[in-house]
Amino acid sequence: MKNLLKVKRWESGLKQYELAFLLGCSATYLSMVENHRVEATWEFKRKASEIFGCSVEELFMEGVEESE
Repeated sequence: MKNLLKVKRWESGLKQYELAFLLGCSATYLSMVENHRVEATWEFKRKASEIFGCSVEELFMEGVEESE
């Protein structure tokens, strides 16, 4: 499954700890979400989409396989 969270973070020049602060979570949790180890909460997804100015669906493209 593909999510654009890590890509958007890199493009914006944010470090994990900086985005984690903005999202109100730990950098460890953010890393786990970025690496698909845990499913992000709805509140996390909503905040992230607001930060990056896109929809939740766009940022967390459910059911889309990553192309290499």
